[in-house]
Amino acid sequence: MRGAPLAILFLAAGCGDNSHGAAGVDATVAGDHDAASVDAPPPPPDAAPDHLQAIYDEVDAAHLAQLVREMSGAVPVTVGGETFTIDERYSDLGRQHFRAYWTQYMTGLGLTVTPLPYQAAGHPRSGDDVEAVLPGSSADSIVVIVHYDSIGPDGMETMNPGADDDMTGMAIELETARILVAHRTELKTTVRFVASDEEELGGLGGARAYGKYVKGLAQTSGFALVAAVDDEQTGWNCRADHSCPDSLPARFDVFSCGQSQTEHFSNPALGDQLASIVATYSPLGVTRACMGANSDHFAMWEAGIPSVVFSEHDPFDNPHFDQEGGDVFAALDLDYFVAIARPAITFQAALAGLTK
Repeated sequence: MRGAPLAILFLAAGCGDNSHGAAGVDATVAGDHDAASVDAPPPPPDAAPDHLQAIYDEVDAAHLAQLVREMSGAVPVTVGGETFTIDERYSDLGRQHFRAYWTQYMTGLGLTVTPLPYQAAGHPRSGDDVEAVLPGSSADSIVVIVHYDSIGPDGMETMNPGADDDMTGMAIELETARILVAHRTELKTTVRFVASDEEELGGLGGARAYGKYVKGLAQTSGFALVAAVDDEQTGWNCRADHSCPDSLPARFDVFSCGQSQTEHFSNPALGDQLASIVATYSPLGVTRACMGANSDHFAMWEAGIPSVVFSEHDPFDNPHFDQEGGDVFAALDLDYFVAIARPAITFQAALAGLTK
């Protein structure tokens, strides 16, 4: 996520604050992620199954944590017989290593992966997006987009692994793909998973290139672009870091509106739907706000796609943000991260057509 001076972060008068309180976060990284359902009373014999609750319960906390470890260089990975660490995604080699990892993961799920190279105006290097497509019963599509590049202090960009920004969001995308593949016969829409490049360089080069590509594809192929979701950084907990009051109920932020100097965008229904899923299934609260061109959701708005982005609470107060450095796996609050991932993945499943 890009920070100031691009930031436009304010409470949305049009969206309101669909928040609810919670004393803490109920998520466990190690152990059986389905354990919470063991002591639950059985439903009445005539009760219909809650498919969204099933999705929520299928989110694997240990798998999420391992994905972030692997994508932020905390542990080595093996791709195509080569072992390396993805300890940065700023250099050409670091970004190449990440794309190879992402491609292996998505093709391992049986998805078709398409490399999408581009050249953004004014950028000194070429960029590389990748897209993995999970077909649904309709070609009408939702987009799940997460940037994969990283940045760090000036002159030390390759020394910052970018664990939170944005490999927490990327782990949510990959876990969403894993779960939705298992439910592919239930999908009403096609899901397009995107790893976008060059968000951290400014200008949203990768997301804008992808927006242009997918808008053109939709027009020539005759399908609708239903919605886009930007899974932003979700692993820093201001409460655990004593950057916000301990009395503040655990929460995360949902942005479904924003503006630039010339354009205003608002999709409150998407924010409402995510907030409703949080209220139904999660112990977390939600803070509703607006955000400008700080992340890839904005490029989706520019392409005419209704969009929403979510993140940890007060992400711009994160002391490890962007050029500050120190964005390492050890700085994450894994319980908080998983607690956000569960309703976020459930929401993305609902957008793809799974119903309660």
